[in-house]
Amino acid sequence: MKKLIQIGDYIINYDNKKTSEIYSKEINIKEDCPCSECHFFVDVITKLELEIFQILKKVGTDLEKNLSSEPTGVWCIRDDNNEFIFFQQTYLIKGFILEHTSFHYEKEELGLRINAYFTNEIDDIIIDLQVSKMNVT
Repeated sequence: MKKLIQIGDYIINYDNKKTSEIYSKEINIKEDCPCSECHFFVDVITKLELEIFQILKKVGTDLEKNLSSEPTGVWCIRDDNNEFIFFQQTYLIKGFILEHTSFHYEKEELGLRINAYFTNEIDDIIIDLQVSKMNVT
């Protein structure tokens, strides 16, 4: 069943069930990669109460899974003190952006700068999510 969600000035027509079904077939990040950065991403980063994470979960994405169509998976960077610096991950929503082909979501919260680029791709919306720690010197 298709539903609508508004993100800023943009409206997405999405199918939560179809999105969830896609993710049910994907591999968990921690199973896909044994590195400590990927485990940190799943164990720490995906647990943050970021608005973008709440939006993605609402529409059916699974933050803890890699898309097989995105073979590079999550890219997470920490400094020498194990402090988070940056991550980039690609997500998918079954649906489309109404009246636009793409948009940029930008927000600062919890000391993080969030940039998400939503793009229509046939029957899917691809989200390139990039999050960085603010005031990195």
